[in-house]
Amino acid sequence: MPSKICIIGAGAAGLVTAKHAIKDGHQVEIFEQTDKIGGTWVYSEETGCHSSMYKTMKTNLPKQCLEFENVPYTDGLPSFLPHENVLEYLENYSKELSIFFNTKVTNVTREEEQWKVTTSTNSAEFESINYYDVVFVCNGHFFEPFNPFENSGFVGEMLHSHDYRRAEHFEGKKVVIVGAGPSGIDITLQVAMTARHVTLIGTHAVFPVVLPGTVRQIPTHVKNVYSEGVITDEGENITADVIIVCTGYKYKVFLDTGTAKKLSYFQFPFMDPSLIQLKHNSQIVSPLYQHICHVDYPMTLFFIGLLHLAVTFPLFEVQAKYALSLVSRKGKLPSDIQNFEENRMKTAKSPRDFHVLVEEQWDYMKELAEMGGFEKLDRMEAIRKLFVYVVEEQKRNPIGYKMQNFEWNDEDMEFRKIDSNCAVTLDK
Repeated sequence: MPSKICIIGAGAAGLVTAKHAIKDGHQVEIFEQTDKIGGTWVYSEETGCHSSMYKTMKTNLPKQCLEFENVPYTDGLPSFLPHENVLEYLENYSKELSIFFNTKVTNVTREEEQWKVTTSTNSAEFESINYYDVVFVCNGHFFEPFNPFENSGFVGEMLHSHDYRRAEHFEGKKVVIVGAGPSGIDITLQVAMTARHVTLIGTHAVFPVVLPGTVRQIPTHVKNVYSEGVITDEGENITADVIIVCTGYKYKVFLDTGTAKKLSYFQFPFMDPSLIQLKHNSQIVSPLYQHICHVDYPMTLFFIGLLHLAVTFPLFEVQAKYALSLVSRKGKLPSDIQNFEENRMKTAKSPRDFHVLVEEQWDYMKELAEMGGFEKLDRMEAIRKLFVYVVEEQKRNPIGYKMQNFEWNDEDMEFRKIDSNCAVTLDK
């Protein structure tokens, strides 16, 4: 029986959920608070907004890891794409969808056997209330920067990678970059072209290649930030004009608590506070089964896209298909879903890793496909090999790995690296 479905957010997760919901015959309404689709892939020169894009950013993973099933990118594009190409891909993917733009969801509550959803236009001129059988929360989570040093008293300029836009801004300055993940490395390489000196600090901040001469790599932690710079765990004092913090993001789940000004983790009034909790300094969204289904409403309230450090677009698609299999009552739901969070806490390295699946993502997607009764995505094993190869290349050659290109080989049923007009099979 078709359901009336509310989808919150028109980024990649919301779009792929909508596509499959419509394909399954459901009535779908999508609400997007901005005037564009794409979510985090929409670039803006403004800081302090939703966008984490910077001007010259390219994808950390090749396009082959950022595709929906049977929807390839335009021919002729490189494997590592400028953000503009990803946004164009999403725009083409969503052409047939009807979306309510400039519309915020301001409240979601359970009323009898339905979800009461209140929306308002950005001008607050119009407010409406509608009732739905199912709600999908697809609003993303890369917009509340996690900055452990924001109240440190540093007198220079401090910014999170979320607000980094152009390297020219740092010309002639001494810059300390904290965090040697993909964003930290990428920003380091860009800022090094204009800054007087760059210090990259992170537990993985030493690479087997020579970085630009203005870059110093220190594999350690920042113990303290003071008025003029940082102090490492070893006690070294490093002065700086600018500190760029690349330490990830908090989750926002939009609780309607009446105390939003006191709770800096929550930006908009949105969901009944009895439904969702943020645990361990907002690093765990609870209570969910498989990072998707609310354990009390496992067939009607879903969160798509909370996981990160993964092949995002394929992962979103598998999550959406599993959730929709529950909506249609075709998918399987174990009787002990309340134990998922406790069991996951035992296997995660820390609360910060609760919603991170790197090596485990492939078994995770396979399990969802089996429980949902659908075939796992085409080329999944080939995508896994490509992902593993690229992650190793990031560590080995952070400067040049994005210059590589890959193509699909029908004969071998896997991706091959294109190198000087020769195809090289990935042995991973």
